[in-house]
Amino acid sequence: MRVLRVLLQPIGKNEWQLLTKVALLVPQFLPFAECQVAPKSLPLPPGFVTPRRQWLADGLLAQLLVPNGYDRVVGVTEVDLVVPPLNFVFGLAEKGGKRAIVSVARLKDRHLKRTEERLLKEVLHELGHTFGLGHCQDPNCVEAFSNTLADTDRKGPGFCPRCLQRIWTAWQQEGKELLGGGEFLR
Repeated sequence: MRVLRVLLQPIGKNEWQLLTKVALLVPQFLPFAECQVAPKSLPLPPGFVTPRRQWLADGLLAQLLVPNGYDRVVGVTEVDLVVPPLNFVFGLAEKGGKRAIVSVARLKDRHLKRTEERLLKEVLHELGHTFGLGHCQDPNCVEAFSNTLADTDRKGPGFCPRCLQRIWTAWQQEGKELLGGGEFLR
């Protein structure tokens, strides 16, 4: 079985210990994945900050590159993100693509464990979008839409069986395309 290699790419200032904990948890919910944190943080690129001191999520997302040896990259930043006309977003992903971005700004809690759980959920949620998933109607599925922190706290970190199957199928299809339509090598 081919392993999904995910890189958490810090952008700007970040808490490395938090990112490392999340990277270790990702494979518990995507069993065919391994996740690492990039050794260096990328600088926040100029030109994507709004008058409200929020950063344009699509602008930051467009700056991310998937490094050789990785299948997905998730940028993680502590700046507040926005996609107009919305007031804010927790994250953004290329639907069916390979890049996503998540902000810790609105996920922070005085209890580090809660911040860690929220970040894990948003990373997994955005990874789901990279496999072409839309928002799930199951309120417990990590792919359910979160408009508030209460929504994020309510849902679990796991994908429902239907969403996990769709991710697995999409991942297998990507592997077949890489191998020119053949079967997986063992």
